[in-house]
Amino acid sequence: MASAVAEEVKSEIDRSEEVFGPFHSLHEGLAVLREEYLEFENEVFWRTDQAETESVRKEAIQMAATAIRVAMMVSPVPVVPVPIDLPDEI
Repeated sequence: MASAVAEEVKSEIDRSEEVFGPFHSLHEGLAVLREEYLEFENEVFWRTDQAETESVRKEAIQMAATAIRVAMMVSPVPVVPVPIDLPDEI
């Protein structure tokens, strides 16, 4: 399951880079990350149907992808895509 989530995050990174391009500054990255966090928080706090979790998952994936994009901006070495091999269960 973890590898499936990692793939979804990678796909979201690729999609958002293609649609929006790279962040122009850390401030922009922070603003987008905060927006994604607030959307995630809203889904968690205000969701009345606990059985419906797809929108929570979507926001969590977007928030994770955004955080990774910010981390890639400040990486001390060029970031080269590496396959993520995570265990299926954490």
